[in-house]
Amino acid sequence: LEPSPCSSSSSSSLRMLGESGLSLGEDVNTQVTNSPEAKVANLTGYKFVKLPDRDALRQPFRDKCNELDLKGLILLAHEGINFFVAGARQATLDFKAFLETDDRFQNIPVKLSFSRTPPFKRMLVKLKREIIALGVDSVDPENRTGKRIMPMELKQWLDEKKEVILLDTRNDYEIRIGAFKGSLDPEMQSFTEFPEVVSRLRQDRPEALDVPVVTYCTGGVRCEKATAVMMDHGFKDVYQLDGGVLRYFEQCGGEHWDGDCFVFDDRVAVNPGLEETPTKMCFNCREPLTVEDQASPLYVVGESCPYCEAKKRKRFHANNPGSGEASLEEKTREEKHDGLAADSESLQAAFLPFDKPVDAAKERQRLSKQATKIVKEVARLEKRLGCEGFLKKAS
Repeated sequence: LEPSPCSSSSSSSLRMLGESGLSLGEDVNTQVTNSPEAKVANLTGYKFVKLPDRDALRQPFRDKCNELDLKGLILLAHEGINFFVAGARQATLDFKAFLETDDRFQNIPVKLSFSRTPPFKRMLVKLKREIIALGVDSVDPENRTGKRIMPMELKQWLDEKKEVILLDTRNDYEIRIGAFKGSLDPEMQSFTEFPEVVSRLRQDRPEALDVPVVTYCTGGVRCEKATAVMMDHGFKDVYQLDGGVLRYFEQCGGEHWDGDCFVFDDRVAVNPGLEETPTKMCFNCREPLTVEDQASPLYVVGESCPYCEAKKRKRFHANNPGSGEASLEEKTREEKHDGLAADSESLQAAFLPFDKPVDAAKERQRLSKQATKIVKEVARLEKRLGCEGFLKKAS
């Protein structure tokens, strides 16, 4: 269940994060809170299991979720199911009971947690090729994956400085928000790049083939597939962090972790206490923005952020080799001027001067069309500024 912000290239080699205490130095969830205001129950889980009748399952899931007034996302693929539904507590429990009427969905490890507001605005049931896209047909997590390691056992390994490699299987924009200290950053923009990451790791660090490797992601689904890929590449002692980072937070807090954890819902990120953080999402490029990012002069609410600017510069220099920063600044000024002029002209064009007598009926019709055009233009500007519905609420 991933969005698709993009940032740095994945062509560089693996790098270390933070200060390593090691000798070799997805996917969905929501916050757990004891606040009395936390009324929304959130149920998440996944299972790799063959679903040859994938398409036929879609409508029954839709109907049941609508009946229970649940919001969220269910992914159905021939390889399994991945779900995150939210609503009244009893409704989520009823959904779980409905799920288990199918023997294939018995005993799915689920996480029930609570939040103050619904993390989704609607209910979607999607048919996918994979519940987490990898693009390697030979991988079969239902029958062959690495060993599971519980959060407390991993913490003990790290406390003892056991010889182990921590391999992050998340995307670059997630890792920028937080990661295990000393873990390897694969510098991926998409999980489909993971097989290439494993090939690089094997080539750059052949000793890793005989050392315990612990893969981790947000909720467990990506690292479960990741272990299968690593085993196919000859890694002998591969583990997946059971329940992902969020279960580690729940059981171990922030020990050995640096930063927060990106989550795929409206909260954007949670801290090791599983509390929502001030991290926001850029309206334009969908990159997560920390407090420091939001303090940048390049951050304009509802318009752009420092990552928008970095991507713009990268595109400009790629399309204009040899051009200096002065050329880019001039182009930027021209684009801003053109955009403001277009906005002004589109509004002005809605008004026509009364320079001669007109028929009353025709004038009413003309004014009605003008009003419709103005409403549409205001809606477009509200969307551009990230404040949809503002005028309606104000009126």
